[in-house]
Amino acid sequence: MTDDIVLDETIHQSTRLRIMTMLVSIPERDRLAYGFIQKTLSLTGGNLTTHLRKLAESNYLVMTKEFRDDKPRTWLQATPAGRQAFAEYLANLEKTLNWRP
Repeated sequence: MTDDIVLDETIHQSTRLRIMTMLVSIPERDRLAYGFIQKTLSLTGGNLTTHLRKLAESNYLVMTKEFRDDKPRTWLQATPAGRQAFAEYLANLEKTLNWRP
């Protein structure tokens, strides 16, 4: 395989790929609730938090917390850098799938 095809390991991990897929599939200004992602992907809170922390450290998503009726709510949103990294990941994945010697 050629050296110019690199799959971003942060996104490539299956749970993080599923999280990013959900976040980039909505308009840039929109966000998803932590609980919605947790339920949709059937993840434990600890597992989801670990993956979100890795994505946030890479500046691929932002987490915002707010209170509604005295209950905390965490929102997740893909950053422009996260959207760009995801697009590059998909392009490189396609190159990998279509690679010929």
